Amino acid sequence: MRDGQTDAPELARHVCHSGAGTSATRRFDVLSPYDGTVIGRAPDIDVQTLASSFDEGSRVAGNLQNTHPIQERLRSWAGKIGSQHEELARVVSLETGKPIRFARVEVATALAALNAYCSCPSIPLVRDWTAARSAFSILNWRDPVLATVKEAIAVLSSGRALVIKPSSRAPLASRTLASLWAEGGNLDKLLCVAPSINAIGMLRTALRSSHVTEVRFHGSRDVGSYVSRACHEAVVPVKISQSERAPMVIDADADIDAGCDAVIERVFLPPLLAGPERVSCLYVHNSVADALVPILIDRAARLHIGDPVDEQTQIGPVIDDVAAAFVSEQVDDALLDGATLAAGLVVLDGRLIQPIVLDHAKPFMRVCVEEAEGPILPVIRFGHQSELPRTMCLTTNTLTPSVTGERGDWSRPSSYNSN
Repeated sequence: MRDGQTDAPELARHVCHSGAGTSATRRFDVLSPYDGTVIGRAPDIDVQTLASSFDEGSRVAGNLQNTHPIQERLRSWAGKIGSQHEELARVVSLETGKPIRFARVEVATALAALNAYCSCPSIPLVRDWTAARSAFSILNWRDPVLATVKEAIAVLSSGRALVIKPSSRAPLASRTLASLWAEGGNLDKLLCVAPSINAIGMLRTALRSSHVTEVRFHGSRDVGSYVSRACHEAVVPVKISQSERAPMVIDADADIDAGCDAVIERVFLPPLLAGPERVSCLYVHNSVADALVPILIDRAARLHIGDPVDEQTQIGPVIDDVAAAFVSEQVDDALLDGATLAAGLVVLDGRLIQPIVLDHAKPFMRVCVEEAEGPILPVIRFGHQSELPRTMCLTTNTLTPSVTGERGDWSRPSSYNSN
């Protein structure tokens, strides 16, 4: 079970065994998206160890009377994260391909979230019902530091323990945070990061545990649907946080230069890959499209693509070869359905992909409705407000409802089968 748009068995990942016998520690390689080299190893936690983590964490959580000790530990954790700010940003950059300048923003955002919660007054924990002692959280590879910190705040502040299964593609940042959490006391057991290539086995173990009363998932719609079905069958509450994107609109009276700058910032240079206001496609009014698209192409072509730890890099590699192939398939399908490759040829250099602008795209195309795995922007030209989607649309300034009349013809289905 992958945490991206393309489901594939994580068991295909290379696993290393150290020692012999059933007590041997299994580890798997974590590969650099940039050049494919091994940048670290993570323990492949087995289901027995996972089950004991739920047991130990729940026991400690059950003794909590109020949020004060949690806030104190989170405050201490924030101090350690702050002292390791640059090191954490580098880990994020190396394992996800996110440019180092944006990885620093992610760590700073995580620290701000911690400090905001720790400044709140402590509250008593009411245990007048069967306590939800543990939560099991499955994270994708995007924004691993911020995602781990936000999960810790959400779960620990309610008096529960948390076990996180990070993406097997990017487990190192979450593992580093777990090491900074540890101080040698009982509260250590409230937060556990358990990497594994066996995501399905981990989920099944969590659903069988009497201590787990919530499963939390961050990732793609397809995988989220699988997790949701499994939880409903096991009668375990589930919280699904899917990667959502919204269309962006540039109308006839828009400032073209400002509009292009806003598009470049939001589409190709977002510091938080799973953050709000992510763009799925760009609607451009016919009256300004011929002037705007060439400017957009020119500015996208100036972006620096390369090694994510290089200070000058603005666009790093996609996460892996599967993601690169996925982007290529989306482009090929769009071209077959009538889109034009406005920015010229798609250049794939390993996992480095030039920013792609697809002009004359249509709303039904895969590239408009599926998760974006690389720097790609479909441009949909429109002539009337009725052709805009009946959803929340981004403008160059803010998130606002689009003003629509009748819905345009979106009846044509995608040829892509996500199953």
